[in-house]
Amino acid sequence: MRKTKGMSSWLTRGIGVGIAVCALVAVMASVRVPKVSADQGNPDVLGMVFDGHSVSNVENSIKFYKILGFTVVQKPSGFKVDKSLNKLEGLPADTKSRTAVLEVQSSVSQTPWRLYLHEYKGIPQKNYSDLDSGALGAGHMDLTVMDDCNIVMNKEKAAGLLKVPDIPMMRNGGGVGKDGVRRFSFIQDPDGWYIELFALPTPAPGVRPDAGKLSNSTATMANMNRLGYQMGFNHIGLNVSEAAAERKFYDGILGGDYPAIPKPGAGGGPMRGMVMLNGWFPQAPTDGMVRLEILGAGNNAGKTGPDEKLSDINVNYLAFQVKDIDKVYKQTTQDGATTVSDGGVIKVKGGRAVMLKDPNGLGYVELWEPSK
Repeated sequence: MRKTKGMSSWLTRGIGVGIAVCALVAVMASVRVPKVSADQGNPDVLGMVFDGHSVSNVENSIKFYKILGFTVVQKPSGFKVDKSLNKLEGLPADTKSRTAVLEVQSSVSQTPWRLYLHEYKGIPQKNYSDLDSGALGAGHMDLTVMDDCNIVMNKEKAAGLLKVPDIPMMRNGGGVGKDGVRRFSFIQDPDGWYIELFALPTPAPGVRPDAGKLSNSTATMANMNRLGYQMGFNHIGLNVSEAAAERKFYDGILGGDYPAIPKPGAGGGPMRGMVMLNGWFPQAPTDGMVRLEILGAGNNAGKTGPDEKLSDINVNYLAFQVKDIDKVYKQTTQDGATTVSDGGVIKVKGGRAVMLKDPNGLGYVELWEPSK
């Protein structure tokens, strides 16, 4: 099931996504995002390592993600019973599925970020592709692109795959400057997952990209290293009902570096009553810092999210690499996380793993310990 390469083989592999420009490549070796310093984290959790997503048509999803710079490292086979996946995700033993594994460059390291796309067959499925961007059960993935979000958006449009959500921040030319350049945007994948794009300007020849901003819990919206130093994966966003409760789990148990709970956003529009927490985790096994963004909208307070299953369409999980899975698994369940896997920690290809639902029932989390 899981086969993620060690540090040395990651670094020697040719990524081949064609997304770095010459001026950026020339300075990449000397650029490093600062390590976490404000929070020592959980020493048994090495960081965020990959993401998984349930789709309705894996080939269609591959077309969409390839335009965003992803490459296919494992092509999907025909539908078959994957005993390991079914046990890991707590699905009926005879569930048939097919999986594609994609990689994209990371915005903060030379280790690619992996995305597992799962398509299921022969079992009841709910479709959550129409969830509002701020709804519980929805979330987003953020990618840094180069120069102008319009470049990849136009490519998606040409392929018939562009879907721009009707949300307040995208109305009235949202994200577009006076020069016509779109600095940020939201689009949706074929199954409705929200993809946030931020454009990083290409540096002038010989100019080092800005990697000096903070990447820890002392970071603010003014000084945080939001975009990384190159094009690629940046963060995952999770909509929650109680930001403080989610912070307790992802910071206190999984070792993220989160700030104190800020005051909810004032004013009107989508930020009214919003608590936004940018939590930093190493991108395992590197020291580049990626984020799990906790988004607590005021109108979600006290609500319960939908009863999503991992086989339902447009459901996501986030994996964390750990050193001692039995120890971390015990910590998470003692804190209230619910075991999803059949039998707890199980053997998977390349190691051991367990799937959980966080104590607040809103985020699926996989703990993965690679074979030693």
